[in-house]
Amino acid sequence: MADSDRPLERARALAAAGRRDEALAMVLPLSQAGDPDAALALSSLRRSAGDEAAAFDSLREFVANPACRQRMVEMLLGERRNAEALRVLDHGGSMTGCAGHVAAAIKAHLAGDFRTALSEARLASELEPGNAVAHNHAARALHNLGRSVEARSALERAVALDPDYAEAWHNLGHVLRAMGQAHAAIDAFRRALEIAPGYRSARLNLAITLFEIQHADEALATFEQLLADGRADAEALVGSGLCLHLLGQATQARDRYLQALRLVPQHPAAWYYLGSVLNELGDVAGAHDALQRALAINPRDADAWAELAEVHELSNRLDEAQQAVAAGLAIAPDHPQLNIEAAKLLRRQHDPRGAELRLRALDARRMQPRVRQQFLYELGTVLDRLGRFEDAWQAFVQANTLASQSVRARAIEPGRWLRGVEALSAWLDRGAPGIEASEDGGADQGQDLCFLVGFPRSGTTLLDTILGAHPAITLLEEKPTLVPVIQALQRHPDGYPDALASLEENQRDELRRYYREALARHGATAGTLVVDKLPLRIIHLGLVQALFPRARVLLSLRHPCDVVLSNFMQQFAVNEAFVNFYSLADSVRMYDAVFGLWERLRPRLRLPIMEVRYEELVDSPERVAAAALGFLGLDWDPGLLETSRRTSGRERITTNSYHQVAEPIYRHSVGRWLHYRSHFTLHLPVLRPHVERLGYGQV
Repeated sequence: MADSDRPLERARALAAAGRRDEALAMVLPLSQAGDPDAALALSSLRRSAGDEAAAFDSLREFVANPACRQRMVEMLLGERRNAEALRVLDHGGSMTGCAGHVAAAIKAHLAGDFRTALSEARLASELEPGNAVAHNHAARALHNLGRSVEARSALERAVALDPDYAEAWHNLGHVLRAMGQAHAAIDAFRRALEIAPGYRSARLNLAITLFEIQHADEALATFEQLLADGRADAEALVGSGLCLHLLGQATQARDRYLQALRLVPQHPAAWYYLGSVLNELGDVAGAHDALQRALAINPRDADAWAELAEVHELSNRLDEAQQAVAAGLAIAPDHPQLNIEAAKLLRRQHDPRGAELRLRALDARRMQPRVRQQFLYELGTVLDRLGRFEDAWQAFVQANTLASQSVRARAIEPGRWLRGVEALSAWLDRGAPGIEASEDGGADQGQDLCFLVGFPRSGTTLLDTILGAHPAITLLEEKPTLVPVIQALQRHPDGYPDALASLEENQRDELRRYYREALARHGATAGTLVVDKLPLRIIHLGLVQALFPRARVLLSLRHPCDVVLSNFMQQFAVNEAFVNFYSLADSVRMYDAVFGLWERLRPRLRLPIMEVRYEELVDSPERVAAAALGFLGLDWDPGLLETSRRTSGRERITTNSYHQVAEPIYRHSVGRWLHYRSHFTLHLPVLRPHVERLGYGQV
């Protein structure tokens, strides 16, 4: 009989031609009539349509048939439903020959006896060299025995024998990923999904591999496919949380981890990742609790110990950080992040040489990019302390290069923030219309407000910790209090800042209310003087005057070359402003834009402004801080300079100066740029006018 006359062959031909519905209609009655070959064909058709459950159900009535039973077992193993796979395997008694050895290999593998599993799989392939299933299970055993090259070869043999063997393609992806061949692994996972679009484990591992190569958007979309059907999938929730976190969407990531934990309360990775994202969000207590939960479930999780050490170190709880580092290193002595944390602690204990030795023992080439960034920034800081300035410079250059290539940084256009400065400059060109506020008695004039501004790394954190220790002051540290006001103006047809020119007084009152509501959300205490500190808010002081003409301004200044260098040397959180510090040239451009605008804006301001110079503050902290308090109408208290009082009640200082304010005030950062003068040669023509205008002499 010709092939075209055989129903199953005709059905396969229809399916190959893309006429799946016709093929299904042809094989379904044959399967219902009890034909196991038709049941296998029906299962394959349903699987190619993405319906794994229907594909599996097609085989249930034929479990006594060895081929159908083997296919069911493969599908269950592929989804890690191992207990069910064993029950199906034992249904209908023992098998003999090749199938019997494959069954024995599977049972040995699931019992953790990989050598026996390999032996049984090889006996199966000796009996039937063309049996793809035997090669697949030999490969699984080889992989678990650490023999990845042989495993890859066996899996390539399996898919050559059966190109539609989805589980073998999936396993090949696992092996390739373990061998560091992520792109080839992705191809293998995608081939498995072409055969079986509903193969959840293959899709999960595709998403994980995409995440590992930092294709976060594509990985997130793949995880979302696993969640799209409403399934409660803890692993997909955790994976999507990781992608969201990498993309800078920390709040959404936190919510995904919490969803996963509602499904699986004892999920150690979800607790660890929750601790990590809460640490980034500044929820110190929540991060500590989550990491302790992770460690209670798995005390040998070195990553969790490293994250816990960082939580403590960022909060200046150095004894607790040391304990976490010691616990982690006892488990994993070569763990990169634990050793970086150990180096930080040595540096903070004034042992930069010990810190360098700790760092040099690590192989940075084997680190993930994010960890390598941390390593290089810390190495640069340590080498700077040791006076090896050129080596330090090279470390910072490498660190910033990596930072600029991160997923978060690539998602931000560096010029966007500077275009905002240009818009403000153009507004000044037009005479800054709307900058003046009415000063009638009814409006909120902002008498209780002080805006602490300047340039990042200009001493604002040191000053705010002194001022914030005063009982009459509420200190808000780098909170987005003006954002709702600016967003409202941006929605105006004229945009920000041009909309200021046409605002009625009731509209200004509404903007004032937005600001006051933001203050309340961020913890401002009624009846106190609010010091609202955000250095780069200096560019928005025209808006401040338009709304709060009686607010005061503390302007923190530092030698332009020192402050530019300090920003270049920092591992900042990624945002639209800070992506402009990844090179010295960009840092100089940023400074020139901000202080170029400031020089044009200041003559138009009638706000009371006091300059506070970093160099004077570290030289004579009592005199300068007392003068700042006098400017604010408050009395000086010598106790404000005590380190314990400056940090008391503050769970964490959220700026990069967190470690400096926990130490006695020092001045070794003054004039640091001179050690790097050769790198400033090309930039001095831009910085020199600012240096001279601010009274820092000649450069």
